[in-house]
Amino acid sequence: MKYLSKQKEIIVNINKILLEMYGRQGWWPVTLKTGQAPVYSPGQEECRVSDEKAFEIIIGAVLTQNTSWSNVEKAIINLSKKNLLDIRKISQSGSQLEDAVRPSGYYNQKAKRLRAISKEIICLGNIKSLRTYKTEQLREILLSWKGIGKETADSILCYAFKRPVFVVDTYTKRLFKSLNLAFNTYDEIQNIVHQSILPSSAEYGDFHARIVKVSVMKETEKAVRILNSRRC
Repeated sequence: MKYLSKQKEIIVNINKILLEMYGRQGWWPVTLKTGQAPVYSPGQEECRVSDEKAFEIIIGAVLTQNTSWSNVEKAIINLSKKNLLDIRKISQSGSQLEDAVRPSGYYNQKAKRLRAISKEIICLGNIKSLRTYKTEQLREILLSWKGIGKETADSILCYAFKRPVFVVDTYTKRLFKSLNLAFNTYDEIQNIVHQSILPSSAEYGDFHARIVKVSVMKETEKAVRILNSRRC
């Protein structure tokens, strides 16, 4: 019990340290003007997103699989210019969808999945209807869609539907390893974060965003040094 308590303390403290290093990240970025790159909104992590922006987040979560966000941005801009950030238009789209998402890689596969997901959402009553499901029920629905795994499903839950679910990715696993935290699997890491930080989509989402930031900036060692210095 004492050991587990110590592990939770490390998670709470590294969360605070990353907040001090980078501030709020304003995830998930969404398009505000047609044809322009998605915009981050620091300080608005708790704000509910519209149904249209929730669908754009779903698109982004699918497109970001196996590629960088910079490539996803290019695809999102293309979709915006072609007026394809629309659930019905994507569900009925032709080859222009493949052309638009080409920068994100695996474009044939991703376009096919976006069409299928769009149709699934429409059949279920659109985004508005999905909001009525309890978190676990909605997670099961998302996971039933082809090509949607735990990381993508939880990204959608946290950022599109503002559910208190922590997203675990490769960066998170690396950070936990650097901190000598004894949790390795997706579920283990997610559960300990849920136990360490009070339930909040804003807090979980921003913690995940800052983990990505420290990893991309290659400053994980710096964060760990700060943590260790405070434990002395």
